[in-house]
Amino acid sequence: MNDERVVGAELERLAATDPLDPIDPHAMLTRGRRSRRNRRLLGAGGGMLGVAAIVAGASMLPGLVVADPDPAVASTKPSVLTDEPDFSAVPGVPRGEAGVGGLVSAAEANRRCSVRNPDIDRPLRSAPSRPAGGTADYQLKPGDRAADCTVPGGDKPSAKLVEAVQKDPVPATLKDQLRNCSVYFWTDMTKWRVVASDFQPGYGAALVAISPTGKSVASCTLLAATPNDGARLDPNSRIMRTAAVVHDSFEANFKVIPGESLCSGGKCEGWFYHADGRVSADIARIVIEPPRGGRHEIKLTDGWFAVAWRSDDPKGEMYAKATAYDKNGKVLQVVGG
Repeated sequence: MNDERVVGAELERLAATDPLDPIDPHAMLTRGRRSRRNRRLLGAGGGMLGVAAIVAGASMLPGLVVADPDPAVASTKPSVLTDEPDFSAVPGVPRGEAGVGGLVSAAEANRRCSVRNPDIDRPLRSAPSRPAGGTADYQLKPGDRAADCTVPGGDKPSAKLVEAVQKDPVPATLKDQLRNCSVYFWTDMTKWRVVASDFQPGYGAALVAISPTGKSVASCTLLAATPNDGARLDPNSRIMRTAAVVHDSFEANFKVIPGESLCSGGKCEGWFYHADGRVSADIARIVIEPPRGGRHEIKLTDGWFAVAWRSDDPKGEMYAKATAYDKNGKVLQVVGG
């Protein structure tokens, strides 16, 4: 669909004749952890980490199949230097958190991705449904270049916001990180509350944010450019319903430290570890200690955690002891030691 006028006309027709179905209060999403080691991060031997997987049970509707938040109107506050609003509506997609966090049919996911990426004229890989606010790969045929699409919500970012992300893909401040996450998800997250975050200059930033209603949660990891990839959103980042997020055990999350060796050409600069999730609310902080030195501490809010940290291990071996403490400093559990 290279002709934007054709795409626009078709979307207007769909919006007028086939509006999205009401929210399905029985839709459920279950989130677990999974590790992706087959994607390159740095050097020839790197891999990209994945920390979330969805198991979905829901009756499919023709359009959106989401859980129960009331549609929230995204911000339309004009940018300081232009009359263009920061976010504009996407035909046929609810604004704010109502447009993401649930399942959409394969046809709807492809429709949204054709709006987002009109220059890519091929469908997503076959699946009966896709999570809106999740990332999926496009189908490949000989001569195609690998590409993916984060199935967008109903808040299209302005050119000014897109430019800001391009200029500062891994910003240091939470405000700017939320801006970048909003641009990737096409969902205005600028007023969401960050409950966990971590930042490694030059490598990445990870955060977990809760919507103003408390009904949706976003895991968003921003990755810096590498020799093999441009700056990007970790493909395991996504928006979900808060009630559907699984509390994983501390051991399940930290016994095996996921990450990517920063090794290339026989030289190692350590390893980079990025992850997020939720463990017992009794855990207030976690200390990560690789055997060859180094120490990293993260703080948790109601069990939510985020990690973005580079170890200087000269061998690039992804191994560390992790110790969980309660709010009074009592050791609750040690794994990997």
